[in-house]
Amino acid sequence: MKFVGVPMLSLVLALVAAVPAFSGTQLYRGTMEAVTAPSKSCEGVLGKHPATFVITEEGGQGGLSGYLESEGVFIGTVVGSDLAHLRVTYPGQTGSGNPISLTRSGVTLIGELNGATTVNHCTFDLGRLTLNLVDDKNSAQAGLQRLSNLFEAQTTLYQAFSLTQNGSCEEALPLFEKALGLADSVFAPGAPGLTHFIRGVTNCYAKLGRAKEFNELYDKRISTISDESLKTALTRLRISALTQDGRMLLTQGEYEGALKTLMQAYQLNPQSKEIIHTVMAVYIRSGRYGEAVGFLEQAAGKLEEPADRKEINDVIALVYFKKALKDAQNDKGEEAEVSLRKSVALDPGNAQYLVALARMRHKAGHFDEAQSLLSQGLERITDEPSRQEILAMQEKLRQTEMIIKKLQ
Repeated sequence: MKFVGVPMLSLVLALVAAVPAFSGTQLYRGTMEAVTAPSKSCEGVLGKHPATFVITEEGGQGGLSGYLESEGVFIGTVVGSDLAHLRVTYPGQTGSGNPISLTRSGVTLIGELNGATTVNHCTFDLGRLTLNLVDDKNSAQAGLQRLSNLFEAQTTLYQAFSLTQNGSCEEALPLFEKALGLADSVFAPGAPGLTHFIRGVTNCYAKLGRAKEFNELYDKRISTISDESLKTALTRLRISALTQDGRMLLTQGEYEGALKTLMQAYQLNPQSKEIIHTVMAVYIRSGRYGEAVGFLEQAAGKLEEPADRKEINDVIALVYFKKALKDAQNDKGEEAEVSLRKSVALDPGNAQYLVALARMRHKAGHFDEAQSLLSQGLERITDEPSRQEILAMQEKLRQTEMIIKKLQ
C-alpha cells in the first residue's frame, strides 16, 4: 500500500499544480455550440462558433467578473461567486441575466449556457461551452480590453438603435459615431462585425441630410467593405448625397462644382434618368449646349431600356430647341435653323419645334417651304392640341403673306 500510495500522491499533486488558481485575469478560448433553437427560423445559428472567455477575480471579495463572446453570435458581461454560479448579461438586456455553469478539467472549462440568448434578431435555447486556458498574461489583458470595448460598442449601438425607433436620429447619431469608434478598435477594417455599426451611422447621416459627413465616411471605408449588401446600400446613399449636393450647387450658380459632383453620381449609376436630367440642367443654365448634347448622346447609348433612350433623345431635341432660341436672339439665324432641324428630326411629333422652324423659314422668305413643313406635320401628328397649333400657324403665315403681297 505504501509503495502504491507514493506515486498516486505525486500524480495528484502534479494535476493540482497544472490547474492554475484564479489570480488576476485569465483568458480562455474555444467553442460555443448552439444545440437547440426555439424555432425553425432560428436554426441557422445552430452549430459551433469560436468563443472567448475572460474572467477576473474581484480582489478580496472572491467574486468573479469578465466577458464571454461567441464570435458573430453574442457578447456579454459575466459575474458570479464562482465558476459554477455565473450569469451573463447581454447589451440592452434587463433583469439578472442568463445562467452559466462551468466546471474545470485541467486547463479546460466545460459547461452550459442556458436561456434565450439574443442573436441579432434570433435566439438559441442551449449552448455548450468548451474553453481552454491561454496561459499568457499579455494576451489576457489584451483580450479583456478587446471584449470590454466590444461590449461597450454593442451596448451603445443598442441605445442608438432604440433612439432611432422613436424617431430621434439627432440624439442617436453621437451614439452611433461612438459605437463605430469603439468597434474600430475591435475589428479589422471592413470586417463583417462592423456592418451594423456602419449601417447605423450612415442611415442617420442620410436622414439628417449630413451629406458631407456621409461622403467622408464613404470615401474612407467603401474600398474595405466586403459585405455586398452593405456596399450596395452605401452606394445608393452615396448617389443620393452626391445628387443632393449637386442640386444645391446648381441653385447657387456654382456650375463647375455642380457638374463635378453630379458626374460622380452619374458614374455610379449611369441608368439614373434623374441624374442625367440634372447634369443636362447644369449645361443648359451655363449655356453649354454643345456639351449638353454630347453628354446626352453618350448617356442615351448606355441606357438599357429603349423607352429610356427615346426619352433622352427627346431631351436632346429640347436642348437643340433652346440653343436655336438663343442663337436667334443673337442674330445667328443659320445656326438657329440647323438646331431647329435637328430638333424636328429627333422629335418629329413635337409641334412646337415644327412651328418654330416653319416660322423661321417663312421669315427668311421661303413661304412655300414653311407651308409644306406645316402640312407634313399635319400628316404625321395626330393629337388635337398640336394639330390646332399647326393650323393656327398656317393661318397666321397666310395672313402675313397676304399683307406682304398688298404692300408689294
